[in-house]
Amino acid sequence: MPFGPLFRPSIGLGLLKSSLRPLNISSRILYLTLPFAERIGTAVYNQIADGFPATSHLVGEWIFSHALFAQTDEDARQYIDKVLRATPDEDRLETLKSTADLNRFIEDSLEVRREVHGYLDSCRSEIAEHSPAIVGFTSLFQQQLASLCLARRIKTDLPDTFIVFGGANCEAFMGAETARQFPFVDAVVSGEGDVVFPELVRRVLSKESLSNLQGIFRPSDFANKTPGGCHLNSPVIRDMDALPPPDYDDYFSQLTSSHLADASAPRLQFETSRGCWWGEIKHCTFCGLNGTTMSYRSKSAAHAMKELVYLTDKYRGCAVEVVDNILDMKYFDDFIPQLAAENRGLQLFYEVKSNLKKNQVRLLRDAGITEIQPGIESLSSRVLELMRKGVSALQNIQLLKWCKEFGLKPHWNLIWGFPGEPVEEYDKMVSLIPLISHLQPPEAIGALRLDRFSPNFHEGRQLGLEDIRPCPAYRYIYPFGPETLGNLAYYFTFRYSESQKPEEYTKQLKDEVAAWRREHRNSDLFYKDMGKFLVIFDFRPIARRRLSIVNEPLRTLYIECDRIQPLDSLTRFVSKKLGQTLSLPELETLLAPLMQDGMMLRERNSCISLAIPLGDYAPRKSVLEKT
Repeated sequence: MPFGPLFRPSIGLGLLKSSLRPLNISSRILYLTLPFAERIGTAVYNQIADGFPATSHLVGEWIFSHALFAQTDEDARQYIDKVLRATPDEDRLETLKSTADLNRFIEDSLEVRREVHGYLDSCRSEIAEHSPAIVGFTSLFQQQLASLCLARRIKTDLPDTFIVFGGANCEAFMGAETARQFPFVDAVVSGEGDVVFPELVRRVLSKESLSNLQGIFRPSDFANKTPGGCHLNSPVIRDMDALPPPDYDDYFSQLTSSHLADASAPRLQFETSRGCWWGEIKHCTFCGLNGTTMSYRSKSAAHAMKELVYLTDKYRGCAVEVVDNILDMKYFDDFIPQLAAENRGLQLFYEVKSNLKKNQVRLLRDAGITEIQPGIESLSSRVLELMRKGVSALQNIQLLKWCKEFGLKPHWNLIWGFPGEPVEEYDKMVSLIPLISHLQPPEAIGALRLDRFSPNFHEGRQLGLEDIRPCPAYRYIYPFGPETLGNLAYYFTFRYSESQKPEEYTKQLKDEVAAWRREHRNSDLFYKDMGKFLVIFDFRPIARRRLSIVNEPLRTLYIECDRIQPLDSLTRFVSKKLGQTLSLPELETLLAPLMQDGMMLRERNSCISLAIPLGDYAPRKSVLEKT
């Protein structure tokens, strides 16, 4: 249902359809996102699906809410005034900064709202034609209200049809409260559906009891009582190789027959692992992904490769988006080299940790993994410690540098507002950004968001957060009291235990990031190794000079600092490589000119060079002409 992505088939539904085939149970996936986007236009659809003007405002949910609950025009005005118009400028996306832009978006949203009843009527008619025994809804992000609206209509038209919900919006308390509040939903699956869903379907069709199925919530389980205690998830899949490949036939059939066939190139969703191996060690404080399924499991390299070949041969011409939360580091020994050897010309996306080594980044490039999401989140080591990221600011910068060298596009965000973060760290970042203006800037910047399942939610008081409540938007979507909203919500507001005003101490940082984005395309810093000396070309706005000559021993030191180097290691390196003895103060004096010119960066007792070596990296033609 809306507002799921338009140009990515659902891997969850594709897997469940494949899981029913061995049971000889026929099923069909309806991508009802497509006809809704045809009605309202892809531009406004994608705006809402992408979380405008802020993810926690749940515009997509509000658009459908009046079709499930009685609401007046005054209710709509209250939501617009108290939620949309009340958004501080610093929390709005860049595309909605002006009042005119916001007004236009509000008008578009109201127009979309007027399309809801007609759209739902067409959906219920289409489903009635199939006379289904069971209808399942996958619900994540802004799909819950649209799904509930259609589910109630189906139950009214086809009372014997069994309705089941699953997905991220149905996990734990959220799923239990959904079963309690909406009796037209016969069952809710909490957690992974691969094991339990085929069994649920089999039992429903054979009229067997569902009472002992773990992770299945039914309205009768919560009759006259509020969900409380522990809500067990369904059993997780342990052997990832046992999963079938997802079936995307229905998606491509429906996309081809729609008016959106040529609107955008679809991306295949492909899975090689579940959970997060870093989260098992140390859960990042802001991360609400995985819920209670953090345990890390991955497919064997052979199985992953076989499935990838199968999917890309069957659905040709699609970029591949790997849905894993984090890349299995063992894949650098087998799966990624195999992918490089296959040389299938694929364009893949992967989420990774930012502590990669240079040869690993090169191997990603060789394997066709051209886009990564490295979870950088900050350029302050102290703030990264508060996040429990397990990396330093220099490691994040190092990865951005190697991505530029090997032509990978890193997608990353800059987040602030962590409880107890030192204000001076943001002054340091303001000074740092001009030095790295040649590297990829963040795609999104913003304040900390409080998500269910994150340590900030479960350990809020210990971490410095209090007065945790559902985001205001929920009050205008559901007509329920605070306790029920607290069970249904995923996004929450909070207060800091100690006085903290990130909206004030991040103002200069926001300006600096805006300048970074403007200047990045024409900013560059690279060097040519001439054997006995380096020529460094500096086209950053802060450049003191366009060309610098670096002689020995600085030449060798600069090349060695392509990766992060502790200063004491550099003194030993100079002694071994060049036969020269340098004390630590002498080394610092030697490096000082490069530090002052912003060609090297030091943090504590480690440093890194910032220029990109020519070779794998080739500057743009316009820069070469200047050179």
